[in-house]
Amino acid sequence: MAAPSVFAGCEQLSVDTSQGVVRDTASGLTWSRCLLGQVTSGCLGEGASLSRVEALTQARAAELGDVSNWRLPKIEEFKQLFALVPTCLAAAFPGSGASVAWSASAQSNDATDTLAFDFVKGVAVISARDSKFQVLLVASPK
Repeated sequence: MAAPSVFAGCEQLSVDTSQGVVRDTASGLTWSRCLLGQVTSGCLGEGASLSRVEALTQARAAELGDVSNWRLPKIEEFKQLFALVPTCLAAAFPGSGASVAWSASAQSNDATDTLAFDFVKGVAVISARDSKFQVLLVASPK
């Protein structure tokens, strides 16, 4: 098993390409390195476009690396990650740059809408639950 990579200037992110995960030492969160549907070695191909229900179901069933408690990220977790230097994100998460990904955060004033995260703009977007977006997984420390 290869040792995790740490990119210069991005010391809080430890990338384990053999496991397909990125560990954020500042937050304690573990992120999937690739979007669901991409080939884990290098994050090749398109991420799967899923409805929110499909995203939640696949997150719960995901098996990646030595992590078993995968879930959708909250908007605040996405924002903390996005606050890192863009080159850190591009190196650690090579497939997510032009993506909109589902979040676990709900739109509080509308039962039919929910929130997703736009990686280009670094902001939350309100979307219908049946929209199709990509999925980046996160796991809290056990």
